[in-house]
Amino acid sequence: LRKISISYSRISLQDIATKLHIPSATAAEYIVAKAIRDGVIEARIDHEKGWVTSSEVLDLYCSEEPQKAFHKRIAFCLDVHNEAVKSMRYPPDEAY
Repeated sequence: LRKISISYSRISLQDIATKLHIPSATAAEYIVAKAIRDGVIEARIDHEKGWVTSSEVLDLYCSEEPQKAFHKRIAFCLDVHNEAVKSMRYPPDEAY
């Protein structure tokens, strides 16, 4: 269902039922409504026309969020590395 909602900006409930091998458009409507409520897909159901209209998904990579998350991970790894090097550099006093 998620792939269908990403692929089509608007698709009929009957077509969804056919693609998912569901017996009726009404059953497909219930499944789509549950998926919308659970946050699996972002869409609206037009009950009168029998369509599901997918909401436009924003491109996350247009923002700086992935860069910030990646930087945070790299900084953490470098901190772990630097702490490991510091702990290996000076042997404990008991060794002497």
